[in-house]
Amino acid sequence: MNLLTSQLTKLTLEAYEDVQQTKPVGLVWATQLNPTELTFSRKNTYPETKAAGADKPESAYTGGEPDEASLELLLDGTGVVDEPGSIKGRLDGLLKFASYHGEEHQPYYVHAHWGPFTFRGVITSADVTYKLFDRGGEPLRATVKLSLKEVLSREEIAAIEKRSSPDLFQTWLVRDGERLDAIAAQVYGDAAYWRPLARANRLANPRGLVTGQVLVLPPVAAR
Repeated sequence: MNLLTSQLTKLTLEAYEDVQQTKPVGLVWATQLNPTELTFSRKNTYPETKAAGADKPESAYTGGEPDEASLELLLDGTGVVDEPGSIKGRLDGLLKFASYHGEEHQPYYVHAHWGPFTFRGVITSADVTYKLFDRGGEPLRATVKLSLKEVLSREEIAAIEKRSSPDLFQTWLVRDGERLDAIAAQVYGDAAYWRPLARANRLANPRGLVTGQVLVLPPVAAR
């Protein structure tokens, strides 16, 4: 790798008006420094019921909960990373993603992506901790802990809930070295359909396919 010409991939946030994320608002924010840790959570619901006279309760699967992700970002204006100065502008730009917007009557939908990591949803919290100030009180360093929650469209939810229907869905057994975009190109005739594939299978890392993994192939209108 040529270290002089290679570029560092930075975690980037993009804002959208709609849950399908087809209408970008032109708001894009990239990190100064990539996070050193990223937490991803997926939960299923198994409520317990105990029959009369039984020693132990029974658990039955009733559905999944929205995926969640959290990460901590460092904003630095001391001159170590970028030109020295207040971080207020960068911080305000980041907080726009979690702020109420009158036209949408809610905060924007967010697409966070960094290398193989991609997450679509909303920011549920942004906790700012100021670490350093200049003599005039301007912030020079802060950490921001972002919490994100997955938000799916009605069509995506319906596709996930009906994934077992044999007349609507097919399956694909992943072979060694296969990529999601290549599978989409073969099945749908268009590599761009890797996104519906990733969403239908709730893949946190679309590049992390495992040999022997079974994928659900959802119907696509343009198939």
